[in-house]
Amino acid sequence: MQDAAGIANKGPIRKKSPKDLRNIIITLVLVLFLLSSIPAVTCAEDELLLNGTGIFLTTGESWSFDQGYQLRVKSVNPANDRVWVELSLNGEILHEGILGEGESLVYSHNREILNITMDTIYTSPSGELVTFKPVYQYLDPALPEPEVNEDTEDNQSQDDMAGDQSEDNSRSIPGFGIMIASIVLTTVKYYLDRKGRDKK
Repeated sequence: MQDAAGIANKGPIRKKSPKDLRNIIITLVLVLFLLSSIPAVTCAEDELLLNGTGIFLTTGESWSFDQGYQLRVKSVNPANDRVWVELSLNGEILHEGILGEGESLVYSHNREILNITMDTIYTSPSGELVTFKPVYQYLDPALPEPEVNEDTEDNQSQDDMAGDQSEDNSRSIPGFGIMIASIVLTTVKYYLDRKGRDKK
């Protein structure tokens, strides 16, 4: 009586034909192409509402963010480069603080929602202008998602538009061109090698 291993080893051995090899290569190329066409989107990109933009406020002014958040400049002390800010959500004060140049107000609710850095205070006879840059806002999952407003693009500065264009370019699939070139070169090499073997 033979054991199972002996039976398995004495089975017919099938040689791979060039047709089988071609089918394997075509399948691999198709799989790679399909995988490369899937958009490379991360959760963080989907949740990012403001990506490092800059905002400008004078004393007493407020900036309304998506999902009902609001930043208000309560007072400015240009001599010390300090700003008193208030962060609220739908009229309810969440945080108040004094920021110096380069300091950040970070608001978290189970995770980071807002990250606002005070950049510069400009003074003039008419008052003070405070710039906050970069400003990041992430989606707050506890609140309803913001509605997409097409008029928002009209209100953006040229810097923001240029940043968005470079951001769109950065979302392209890294190495896609190299991958396609390597697939083409591999396919050409395979057929040239095959043609060389057929001539012998």
